Amino acid sequence: RDYFASEDVGSWKDLTSAGYLLANAFRRNSSAAPDSLPSVKAWKKFATEVEGMTKSLKKKDSAGAMTAYKSAVDALGDYLTQVELPSVAELAA
Repeated sequence: RDYFASEDVGSWKDLTSAGYLLANAFRRNSSAAPDSLPSVKAWKKFATEVEGMTKSLKKKDSAGAMTAYKSAVDALGDYLTQVELPSVAELAA
């Protein structure tokens, strides 16, 4: 929980900025709106799932947090594919 609430370097706030910037780097042309990019959409979906997980944690809803966690892992996998990084399974190995 501290990771998500922290303002320190390397916290969730930093990761959200870096993830969005990386997703935004996958433009094919400079006139495309960032929010229309598949990689940005994938990042936003992941970030939304993580935010849902943190809300469940604050409410001490273990079942809700676990469901949101599983959804976040799936969304992370989609994001990693979009930004051409190794899959969640490869990162865990």
